[in-house]
Amino acid sequence: MPTVDENRAAILKVHRDWWAANYKWDIPLMRTCFPSGTAFLNFNLSGDPYFGREELTAFWEWFKDTPRSKPAVMHIWRLDVRGDMAYLLCEGNFETLEKPEQYLRSTEIYVRNDGEGKPEWKIWHFHCSEMAPKDKIRQPFGDSYATRGVGYLPPSFGKSFSVTDDQKP
Repeated sequence: MPTVDENRAAILKVHRDWWAANYKWDIPLMRTCFPSGTAFLNFNLSGDPYFGREELTAFWEWFKDTPRSKPAVMHIWRLDVRGDMAYLLCEGNFETLEKPEQYLRSTEIYVRNDGEGKPEWKIWHFHCSEMAPKDKIRQPFGDSYATRGVGYLPPSFGKSFSVTDDQKP
């Protein structure tokens, strides 16, 4: 049985591969991040659901020629591993030519199952949404992303970290 550190490393590799694939529309790399079959469910920025890896592949094929201005740098707030399931919460930039200041947050649910029963960590659910505008005041606290910074966590929550911050445009 893998150790906690081995499980975290395997999950962080999938997380990194997922965000690296997003930058260049690397469909073969993207496909390694998700289980086979239709168990995977994706809620992405388009507002539409995608059911399974094949639908997500078709969506990426549709958009694969749309350039990205730079790679995403995702700040991980939390990675919690419990047996054969885990979740990861993060936020960061996801800039496109149309939206050069776009920032998002995401929830990634991992299961140690490749869709065919092999014990490999895969993303079984992904959900992302745009973050609030940087200058929007967070009620009732009076701060904003502009004052806190992307990736900020209150000290009692710990520190965020990134495994995608070394990618180059």
